[in-house]
Amino acid sequence: MGQVAHLQKLHEKYFDKGLRIVAITKEATGIVESKVIEERGGTYWIASDPGGETMSRYTQPGRLGIPHAYLIDANGKVVSEGVPGEGQIETLLESTFDPALGRELHKSLKSVVKSYEKGDYGKAYAAAAKSLEKEDRTLVADAQYLRQRCEEVAAFEKKILESAIAAKEFSDVYAEFKVVPKAFAGMEFANWATAKKKELDGDAAVQLECKAWSAYEKGTKKQASAKGKAKKMGPARKAYQSVMKKYPGTRAAKMAESALKSLPSPK
Repeated sequence: MGQVAHLQKLHEKYFDKGLRIVAITKEATGIVESKVIEERGGTYWIASDPGGETMSRYTQPGRLGIPHAYLIDANGKVVSEGVPGEGQIETLLESTFDPALGRELHKSLKSVVKSYEKGDYGKAYAAAAKSLEKEDRTLVADAQYLRQRCEEVAAFEKKILESAIAAKEFSDVYAEFKVVPKAFAGMEFANWATAKKKELDGDAAVQLECKAWSAYEKGTKKQASAKGKAKKMGPARKAYQSVMKKYPGTRAAKMAESALKSLPSPK
């Protein structure tokens, strides 16, 4: 808890530049929120990971001290351990993908730029194409640049989606499927996402993972509602046991098993 003030300072200074500070705990989110937000004024993100899956990605069992911090780049690679200094953060942000245009474009593209900045990449991509046949070379060059940036955003988002699919994080994948077709309408990425969703919809193993994850999330909500009190963990315990029984071999079952082990024993 002694690091909250420093992390809050980093959050306020670098959030708009792309840094995201996420506090992860095995405890119910409500407990940490009261300690970090209410008592110490922290406003960065807080997540509950009762199964310890997130932390297990970055360290081997028995080697993790609590609290512990990692600096991770946009590709999920650990850059350093320990609370980072501002110099480290600035160096990383300089080399991290940034969707910002980075320069002012021709005034005729003002409305197109607004669409881009709102995340309507497909709309911006199509609108910029209308300027490619103009005689003004500066306008043409800026229109090409904007379309290139739209394609770069699409490539980055596709990479993130492919990574989530490989990790079987289908709740995140389907959340993206709700956004991508509209945000990238008319672009190849939107077509790819639509086809990929159809493929996953017809994959029995994927749908089983989705059902299992939904059941697991119900367990995490029951655990959170218990607010760390052992006597109230019964519903969460039963929910996790149910996931393990109904969906053996799934990612959710593994998470439920880890979460179950982390629950305080009833006295």
